[in-house]
Amino acid sequence: MKKLFVTLGLLALGCALMPQAQAYEPWGVGIYNGTKEVMDYATPGATLGNKSGEATCKTILGIVNWGDCSLRSAMKNGRISRVTAADWEKHYVLIYGEKTLRVYGN
Repeated sequence: MKKLFVTLGLLALGCALMPQAQAYEPWGVGIYNGTKEVMDYATPGATLGNKSGEATCKTILGIVNWGDCSLRSAMKNGRISRVTAADWEKHYVLIYGEKTLRVYGN
C-alpha cells in the first residue's frame, strides 16, 4: 500500500513539473490561478471599440487540452470585423484550467 502511494505521489509531482506542450503560452498548473493578462496586441491610438468577443480553451494538468481560443473564433463570437485590442484571462484550480481570449473592436 505504501508503494502505491509513493508511486502515485511521484506521478502527480512529475505531471505538475513537466514542461507544457505549448511553446508560446504555457498554462502552468498549480493550486489556484485567476489572472488577466494583456496580450501583446493593440492598435496604436485606437479605442477599445464597442464590441467584444471571447473564445475559450480548457485543460486538465496541461496535458489534455481542448477548445478553440483563436483570434478568429473570438472575432466570430463577438461579430467583430476589426480588432483593436485583446487580452487573456486564465483560471485554474488544481488539475482543471480555462484560458479565455477576449478581443475588442468594431
